[in-house]
Amino acid sequence: MNHDEPQPQNNKPKYKGKYRVDSTRLPAWSYASNAGYFVTICTDGKKYFFGEVVQGEMQRSPIGEIAHKLWYEIPNHFSNCQIDSFCVMPNHIHGILVINQIQKDAINPQKQEEDAMNRVSTRGDIQRGGVTGLFNPMLSKNSLSKIIRWYKGRCTFEINQIYQGFGWQERFHDNIIRNEFALDQIRQYIINNPINWESDREQPPHRPL
Repeated sequence: MNHDEPQPQNNKPKYKGKYRVDSTRLPAWSYASNAGYFVTICTDGKKYFFGEVVQGEMQRSPIGEIAHKLWYEIPNHFSNCQIDSFCVMPNHIHGILVINQIQKDAINPQKQEEDAMNRVSTRGDIQRGGVTGLFNPMLSKNSLSKIIRWYKGRCTFEINQIYQGFGWQERFHDNIIRNEFALDQIRQYIINNPINWESDREQPPHRPL
């Protein structure tokens, strides 16, 4: 390598001497808003902590059973959040979380559309995250980030009772579900995840649908 040649520069701002990593959250969207969220959480290094897929069926390890059990407990700790379809895969979790401050039994497409029109410009059925804008997702009391942080922390605590060395990726991936069509599409994707594991295992778990 010729050290005399100009090297590419990283123009991102630094925090405590390190380059800042852009947020994956959507600008100007409050992540405590009433909506359905398609969430993907990956293990550290995408290691197969949670079990394996055998002939299209997920066989959970003891660690995977803990991750599965604790997902059901989310509504017990966050009264504004309900769970929908989810699956624990060998190295990640897919799940739909519904945040509804008023009515918790179902997604309200009309209310979601009103929220969307007020906060963001919609370019499709599923809106992906971006750099944090007017709303900091960590400032809201029962925001999506707070829910996922509780879940990841509780899993880590319980798993470490039986296994040392488990960890999560620092971040998680989310899509805001815009309507019933997108909701049904994502539900089917989650259900089929174990069946499609052999063809999908080399792909990013959070790739766009």
